[in-house]
Amino acid sequence: MLIELNSITKILNQDPLFENLSLILEQSDRIGLVGENGSGKSTLFKLITGEENPSKGVINRKKNLTIGYLQQTFTPSDKIVKTYLLESDQLLNDLYHQLTLYEEKLATVSDDHQQLAKVMTHYGKLQHDFEENGGYDIEDRIASTLKALNSSELENKRLNQLSGGQRLRVELVRVILSNNDYLLLDEPTNYLDIAGIEWLENYLSHLQIPYMVISHDRQFLDRVTTKTLEIEDGQIVPYNGNYTRYTALKKERVEALQKNFLLKQQEKQKLKGQIKQYRQWGNESGNEKFYRKAKSLEKRLAKISLPYVPQESGNRLESVKVADRSANNVVKVNDLWSLIEDQILLEDVTFTIKRNDRIALIGRNGSGKSTLMKLIVGELTADEGTIELGNHVKMGYLPQQIEFPLYDVSILDYAKTIMPNEEAARRTLAHFGFYAQDVSKRLKSLSGGERVRLALLPLLQQKINFLLLDEPTNHLDIYAKEEIEHLLEDYSGTLVFISHDRYMIQKLSNRQLMIQDRHVVQVED
Repeated sequence: MLIELNSITKILNQDPLFENLSLILEQSDRIGLVGENGSGKSTLFKLITGEENPSKGVINRKKNLTIGYLQQTFTPSDKIVKTYLLESDQLLNDLYHQLTLYEEKLATVSDDHQQLAKVMTHYGKLQHDFEENGGYDIEDRIASTLKALNSSELENKRLNQLSGGQRLRVELVRVILSNNDYLLLDEPTNYLDIAGIEWLENYLSHLQIPYMVISHDRQFLDRVTTKTLEIEDGQIVPYNGNYTRYTALKKERVEALQKNFLLKQQEKQKLKGQIKQYRQWGNESGNEKFYRKAKSLEKRLAKISLPYVPQESGNRLESVKVADRSANNVVKVNDLWSLIEDQILLEDVTFTIKRNDRIALIGRNGSGKSTLMKLIVGELTADEGTIELGNHVKMGYLPQQIEFPLYDVSILDYAKTIMPNEEAARRTLAHFGFYAQDVSKRLKSLSGGERVRLALLPLLQQKINFLLLDEPTNHLDIYAKEEIEHLLEDYSGTLVFISHDRYMIQKLSNRQLMIQDRHVVQVED
């Protein structure tokens, strides 16, 4: 046992997030932690690390246990990235400072041969320990890990100059380089491209220490976990196996619970009928034994409790309204060039999108995927070449960076700018998962997933036959991702989407175009 949570209760905003939750973490752990947004996954990590305390219960950790924790929020700092990463391993950091101290001592005792010998002996031991723990190749490891995550250019930047995605990648490198006994990784694949995700999968598959990950990337979970914990109604429900195995086991469990619920419900109805019958017979005959029988059955009835059955989230999204058929050639891109700050981003790009194509546009971060999509929708202008839209093309576009005209307005007020009738606006918002208690929230306080759902609202009111989506499932939990996928599976028009979610790519695309070395190439099966 490395960590034990015993009868934990956590109260947030006067409501219990966890109640009487218990969990043991062990040396063999390769755990995926799943649950709907708001179920308490990140809070559970903070309880394990001690960053937050439980309202009730006890958390025990093995003596001297060190926990590496990748979280979604960061401490502001103006340190250089390389310096920050060099400090990631506390043992190496301590040894380095001791080496520096003894190098200064060597200069002061050079005339005292006896003292010099003592200092040299200790200095030699420190050098040996520093080398044994990888101290002399730490800079190479920093450089190679940053390169693997497509982030080499960050090494000499200051932390306060980085975007959120860049800072997350730096924090991931720091956790990887640290010497810890247990890893907690909260959404480690956020902002990673497919190559970076695959590198991380390979790293974790060879890792000798236990870990738990929160992720909305189903294929990643399949490849790096052997056990799944689901937070459900304030409790932990364990399943042996990766994400795919978990979904099968959960389905079996829910079906068994539903069957048991129906049997208990039928038993209660049967007892109620019998009680009514015995009471009626007692009233008609005046025979006391019928009343006693009715009371006996009432005691049995009181002992029967209906089992809890997990409720599946209802479908919150309307279907896409499809316009009339477009021409067979939806988009023709010819000899296209695009420069960003005098640097060539796209070079001599030529391809055609046909009616009913379902294209996944893939490539490394920074390769130009979003730029190419903006060129197609007309938000940017090509430096050379042409983009021709076919006849009768009705385009709908969801950008990666979602912006609203105003942020200090409520969800309802925003919806009324699209459909002035308040009743219709409330009804439509409910279809998108914004109910009566939600519609007064300000746009500036929305989560990433809520922003995506709200941005889809005006898009899905239009008639569209060519839909372009730039990372539409970013910041969405697995359940919301699957909802988007169901919507897009039913959409019968032409689709182009950017995603690093391999599960989604395999499920929705019939073609893949990759931006590679400034060119667009067809990915062959």
